[in-house]
Amino acid sequence: MTRSIEDLSTLLRPAKDMLPEVADRDVALAEVTGQVKNDDDARALFAKACRFEAPYTASWIHGPGDESPYLSLELAASSLDDDRYRALLADVVLSTSTSIPFDYRALAAERLVQVGAGEFTGAFQEVVDSYEPLPKRGLQAKIAVPTDGIDHLFDIPETVTGRLNLLIAASRAKTLESRHLLAVRVLANGVVPSEEVGEAERLILEDVGTTMVAPSDYLVPWDQEFPGEHGSGLTLAELVRITLMCGEFSLPDTTVRPILVDFYRSVLRTCGRSIIGLSAGVFHVEHGTLATPSYYYQGRDAILGKGCVIDCVGGAVLQSGSFLGGGYMPILIHTHKHIRKGGQAAASERKQILPCVFAAEAGARYPMHAIGLFETVDYLGKETPYEGIRAIPHAK
Repeated sequence: MTRSIEDLSTLLRPAKDMLPEVADRDVALAEVTGQVKNDDDARALFAKACRFEAPYTASWIHGPGDESPYLSLELAASSLDDDRYRALLADVVLSTSTSIPFDYRALAAERLVQVGAGEFTGAFQEVVDSYEPLPKRGLQAKIAVPTDGIDHLFDIPETVTGRLNLLIAASRAKTLESRHLLAVRVLANGVVPSEEVGEAERLILEDVGTTMVAPSDYLVPWDQEFPGEHGSGLTLAELVRITLMCGEFSLPDTTVRPILVDFYRSVLRTCGRSIIGLSAGVFHVEHGTLATPSYYYQGRDAILGKGCVIDCVGGAVLQSGSFLGGGYMPILIHTHKHIRKGGQAAASERKQILPCVFAAEAGARYPMHAIGLFETVDYLGKETPYEGIRAIPHAK
């Protein structure tokens, strides 16, 4: 490796908020563009960064561009000739890397449709033809799940390695699902099946900024099943509870944390530059056998702060730049309310719920001082105390 490539590697590492401490942005842009245009090794390194490979997963080149959400895609368009640009876009969309955010893949797919898939059409067709959908837990299997009368009980690996392997396997499986979704749309020349658009769907489409996604891409199938450690299946709902309740996932560990971030990017399709902080997370608890799909959308630069947890039985849409909680203050965003009718036993409310969607509009802030429980349903048809935070009723 030449000295100039070592310098380029070092230059690509800082996160966007750290770049001013390392180099002038215009000088850095000129250096990256110049080397990528003229050197094969530099192009290979740049492609690695565009696939979000370590140590470039948070690189400043994945910050906002001048005319698009990602500078790296703009640099690819301006620095590569047509054939290399097409190859890079196809590589991003077809990559099995669990680190590439879904919105980034979708934006690359949109640009690939514009320039044409060309010789990569066969590779996309192979992805479509070979894909095997993940199973969902059926009613009989749900009835057979052990319970203590309130919660489902399931086998959790005893070791940290075993638990990490669960997340790695699920991330890989959902990445293949995302590849398949986008491959179908690339082959259809960018045509995405039309869907009914309510308020939650409108917020997602407005925020994600690409025609290659549908709101249903963020409708999480909590009953989707993944292989367990000894062959027993675990649902997505059970996996996210494992990430919240096992202590290793609350630590800034150099092995554990990247696996957890990839899990959120793959399984929940969190957008690039979004953050789910330490001791924060998303969960879904089945009510009896009910595990209805619900939205979880977290836009670019949206932050679920340290210690902030969202229950997703109803759903949540966090637009770009929103920030919920933080500072390890205990906050629960509750997206459904338990109800009971007159004369019923108090315990009957456990399985009767009124769901809604929690929405944080672009740039909204749910403050750290607002600790405790936020009961989203209480604000249906009303203003919340916080600007840009609101409750959206479920579509009929």
